[in-house]
Amino acid sequence: MNKETDGKQRTYRNSRQRQAILTVIQNGHSHLSAEDIYEQVRLVYPRISLGTVYRNLDILSEQGRIHRITFADGKSRFEVADDHHHHLICLLCGSIEDLPQCPMDPEMKQYISETGFQPVKHQFEIYGYCNRCQRRDCCPLHDAKQQL
Repeated sequence: MNKETDGKQRTYRNSRQRQAILTVIQNGHSHLSAEDIYEQVRLVYPRISLGTVYRNLDILSEQGRIHRITFADGKSRFEVADDHHHHLICLLCGSIEDLPQCPMDPEMKQYISETGFQPVKHQFEIYGYCNRCQRRDCCPLHDAKQQL
């Protein structure tokens, strides 16, 4: 039987459902919520429950295979834990885009070092309006741009 361990040395059975959940996250083109993942996995495993998806997301997160990110809307989204990056988040459509580099500049790193603080992780998000939404009539910035 194929087994997996997490960082706390707990052993989990490597289930087909968990692998399907991980595959959906790996193949996803956006930051998926548990409900989004559930809907996609159900196409392959119609009898899977939302609770099973949540439990497996917790296990994959504990194992360090995925990251759980909670944005200002309070909804958790999941992504593969392969690289360190930050996000641009549209307040209108909810689209999320990865920033190509970390905005933590050398001055901030120096300050942290001087304070003796030992960082473990950090998260940086920029909220605003994507290019597509700025062109919509319903965007708060649309009217302001029209008046200029």
